[in-house]
Amino acid sequence: MRGPSFSFRIKLVAAMMLIVVGVTGATLYVAQDRMRASHERLSNAQFKSQVDLFSSMRDARLVRIREKCSELVRSVRVAAALEEEDLETLYLVAFDELAEVLRQRTGTRSMGRPARLVRFIDTEGKELPPPKGQSTSRKRGNGIGVESMFATEELKAAFAQVAKAMEGEGEAQKIGYVERVIGARSMIMEVIVTKVILRADDEYMGALVVGFPAADGMEEVMNRYTDIRSGIWVNGEIFSKTLDEGELPGITEAVTAAIRRRGTGSGVLTMDVGAAPHKVFFQQMSDSEFLPAYRVAIYSLAEAAADQGALRARVLAFAGILLIGALGLSLLVSHSFSTPIRALVGATRAVQKGDFDVRLPVRNRDEIGQLTASFNEMTEGLKQKEKYRAVLDMVADKDVAEQMMQGSSSLGGELRDISVLFCDIRGFTAMTQDMPPKEVIDLMNDHFTAMTNVVYEHDGVVDKFVGDLIMGVFGAPKSYGNDAHNAARCCVRMIQEREKMNETAEQSIHVGIGLASGEAVAGCMGSEDRLNYTVMGARVNLSSRLCSVAGRDETVIDQGTYELLKDYVEVEALPELQVKGFNDPVQAYRLLGVRSLPESAPEQETQEVAPQSSPS
Repeated sequence: MRGPSFSFRIKLVAAMMLIVVGVTGATLYVAQDRMRASHERLSNAQFKSQVDLFSSMRDARLVRIREKCSELVRSVRVAAALEEEDLETLYLVAFDELAEVLRQRTGTRSMGRPARLVRFIDTEGKELPPPKGQSTSRKRGNGIGVESMFATEELKAAFAQVAKAMEGEGEAQKIGYVERVIGARSMIMEVIVTKVILRADDEYMGALVVGFPAADGMEEVMNRYTDIRSGIWVNGEIFSKTLDEGELPGITEAVTAAIRRRGTGSGVLTMDVGAAPHKVFFQQMSDSEFLPAYRVAIYSLAEAAADQGALRARVLAFAGILLIGALGLSLLVSHSFSTPIRALVGATRAVQKGDFDVRLPVRNRDEIGQLTASFNEMTEGLKQKEKYRAVLDMVADKDVAEQMMQGSSSLGGELRDISVLFCDIRGFTAMTQDMPPKEVIDLMNDHFTAMTNVVYEHDGVVDKFVGDLIMGVFGAPKSYGNDAHNAARCCVRMIQEREKMNETAEQSIHVGIGLASGEAVAGCMGSEDRLNYTVMGARVNLSSRLCSVAGRDETVIDQGTYELLKDYVEVEALPELQVKGFNDPVQAYRLLGVRSLPESAPEQETQEVAPQSSPS
């Protein structure tokens, strides 16, 4: 009886737990997603700010040298020397004009270095190196060597592309980044390329190239104020003062692969650097004619992961408190539900067993209380209906009562092939005239109870009791296919049962039975207020008349019954009877015995024989 209640409580608790877990999961997901988005926006903003700052500081650092380069290429001496290919004069003029800016650092001490490259290129981008014997630059202490500017074929191709791009109405100045190898050292240089034009006819003569080591000190300064470390990617290599040497190979490989996939522009990668996840940003910095150069920055997600972990811990702790509270609340609520439900289950099982007196107290006015009140009303109604049914079973046959309660249409009147018997007590009036009424009733109740049971045993229906007479019907309202045979066996069994009862009874009772078979009208008949299921017709009247002529402990059957059972009965023909209500004489037979049908008892020699007696 505790099973259903326990199951209900488990379901309620599980539902509450699922709700809490679901809300917690959704809250955690949304909070982490928003925190991640916030960190991502912050890192993107910092990287953009760094790129913008880098560009602004680069422009500020190079503004003076760019002006000086623009003044130099407008010099008539430079144009003439370039036209006459007088390289010695060309470089003497250049070093003299640029001496001031070449000796000073480009920017602050931590973010700039003196120029390390001054070269002229022709209109096809070929280097015009200073004469090998020229040492003017050394004497003047500008520190500019005479090593070749083109260390690689890629640089040659890049400057050829730059020279071609500056021809015609192109830009007068371009800024780019190149990798230069000096001895065992490799560095990234910022180069300013300024177009040289012969003013007489605006003829394009070539270009001046001035290069400075990239201001890597700026990375360290910006790293002090942001969480971003950065560097410059050129030609498959990253140059940085803030990235660890152990981190560079992995970052370089990932960034190089991403740049080659994308071609140009910018991008973002997420990868593990060291033991922590990082965001890796890259954005192109050089003009398109130069070798591609990208600003690369990495942003650690360790802090974001730590913040998310702290948030997750707080949310889970809060969820744990909610789970405990929800568990207690669900147990309390389920108890308030399960107690009345458990009582209802127990009461329902009691009703199922036939106890209609069970009642439950109504403690609340909620739905459970309404259900309890409805249950009490239901049991009261069931109790009343059971009383009606008990009374109906006593005043009507059980099969008839069942069909009446089911509203069977077959009880409304129909023609049926039936067998009907009348069983009457012989000498009843003389036997009971001096008996007290209670003894008469007790005597008749015992007699009718035994006879009724015999009728039921043979699939018959007790139609009615009239005085000392009992009327039995076989084949209505339900037919079993062998109704006449059942009726004949019932007659034999009724006489045997009566004789057995006479052995112990104070009053010996003897009966006479009439049995007739044929078509009759069957159905419920009576008034609007009172109905009785019965059969009517000539066969019913004939059975009643045959009962009147039957002797003590004797059964008389009609011709119709004999025709149906002639292979299974032993009979004695009686003289033709002139029966009231029938114009023609009626042939009747005294029933002596009944054999079993083959389906029920293959050995047909077995017989039930009624005792022989002479008519009274």
